[in-house]
Amino acid sequence: MARTKITFNPPPNVNYKSMYPWAPAELLFKTSSLTSIIDWRAHLDSEPKFLGRAFGRESDAYISVRPCAEGKPMCIDNRATEGEPFFFFYQTVFKHIRQRLPFTSFERELLTEVNVAPAQLHPNSWAFVRAFSILCNHFGHPPIADVFLHFFEAKNPRKNLWVSFSGVTGRVILTLFQQSYKGLKGKFFRVCYSEHDRTSLDGFPLYWVGKLTLKKAKTLDELSSADHEVCQVLASLGAIFTTVELIKNVYSPTGLVGYIGICTYS
Repeated sequence: MARTKITFNPPPNVNYKSMYPWAPAELLFKTSSLTSIIDWRAHLDSEPKFLGRAFGRESDAYISVRPCAEGKPMCIDNRATEGEPFFFFYQTVFKHIRQRLPFTSFERELLTEVNVAPAQLHPNSWAFVRAFSILCNHFGHPPIADVFLHFFEAKNPRKNLWVSFSGVTGRVILTLFQQSYKGLKGKFFRVCYSEHDRTSLDGFPLYWVGKLTLKKAKTLDELSSADHEVCQVLASLGAIFTTVELIKNVYSPTGLVGYIGICTYS
């Protein structure tokens, strides 16, 4: 019996510039090198469990993290995936900032308030978000986007590229997380919802926002009385916490208590 020869026709070239005319060349040519199941498995095998590798907060079944398709720039939206919703997220934010998915209500609210996609926020600024959550939770206050945006403000990016947070002068509570990202911005996964949780991508921008409307930091007068009180609690600590130390101790309750104690009582 003769074998049937199977041939594969390559997909037609896509003119991404015509689809995303607002995108600068750096975005149009920024694609992920994590394009195979081998890359995905290597990520999971590279870190001890609960330290940096895990994608989910409790179970990876509640989020679907996949390798990226070759040649897809990071500025695409679901027109390039036949309508399937997704967002891109950097491997280094999982590994070094220990970010977990799905996003919390605070993280969704913050992305919505600033109106940026997860990959549009600079990885170093994700460290501020993570450390702020750790600090608030330690003192028994759920992290709130308006409170975060009292202590931090979003900076206008260069040529519609990455948005960064910076501490507001006179309100600094966290140190900079300074990591070199040369080449690391080209290592990102594609995050989709899983059948266990079809709401995990709801409530925040998924795709790169071409036209930004960044706002100044919020004043105390703009906050609710409850948020005003949380700001006063954080300001009254009289300490500037090291972002790296907070993140390093996130899964070590005794280490976190010890570090925060040294900062607040020294």
